[in-house]
Amino acid sequence: MSTNALDIDKTLQQDRFSSQMEAFAQWKTELVQTIRDYQEWLIQHDKSSSEIELRIFDALKALDSDNLNIAFVAEFSRGKTELINAIFFANYGRRLLPSEAGRTTMCPTELYYDKAKNQSFIKLLPIETRLSDASLSELKNEESYWTALPLDINSPDQMAEAFKEVVKTKEVPMDEAEKLGLYCEELHAGDEDSPTAKNIEIPMWRHALISFPHPLLKQGLVILDTPGLNALGSEPELTLNSRALYSFRRYWRHQKRPRYVEKPHYGFS
Repeated sequence: MSTNALDIDKTLQQDRFSSQMEAFAQWKTELVQTIRDYQEWLIQHDKSSSEIELRIFDALKALDSDNLNIAFVAEFSRGKTELINAIFFANYGRRLLPSEAGRTTMCPTELYYDKAKNQSFIKLLPIETRLSDASLSELKNEESYWTALPLDINSPDQMAEAFKEVVKTKEVPMDEAEKLGLYCEELHAGDEDSPTAKNIEIPMWRHALISFPHPLLKQGLVILDTPGLNALGSEPELTLNSRALYSFRRYWRHQKRPRYVEKPHYGFS
């Protein structure tokens, strides 16, 4: 297939996906309005109650927070982050999320838009929270645990600098890495021969949240960029919260784009 044909096919797929996301957003809007009309009818005809009002409130709240979550999973350097750059940051004319050859993304990175705050930012959860009994979902509601950095969407340089946080690492003693569940004997094979054998390199952050005002994200799309397949094993909650998993089977050519993207594997809702 020629390059032009591939580009046309890619554009058609993106347009189709955008249309589907618009339909998803429109469906939610219409459903919310229908529920509100029903609520008003109940009140007008004196058929409402505190229990019914509570159920309607819960339904509207659930719809407001309902998103389409898609996780990109694969081994290291399959082009997951590069594809995300191409889809969401192409207008900047440069890579914003780090995506060089080799292992880049060190912590799961969630790309979405925070409608409540209506702001662009990156929030980072320290790796030490893995010692806590609180789940990732619970920690997302605890602002005190996170380090927040503002994003200037008019400054590609500032955004690129802020996004470098997701690749930061640090060295810790082996026993600390084991407590955090980040020491893998197979992955670190041979490290015992190095001068710093007692230290293990681990990610600095456990999870990153990036709020960015892309039209698809505003419509309820949430993208999860994972460091590798092992991330799902150490954070199984990520899999359960994703409605679709995209896996990359081959290395990307010339460090520009994935050579092959497998059809989506639909996971749990």
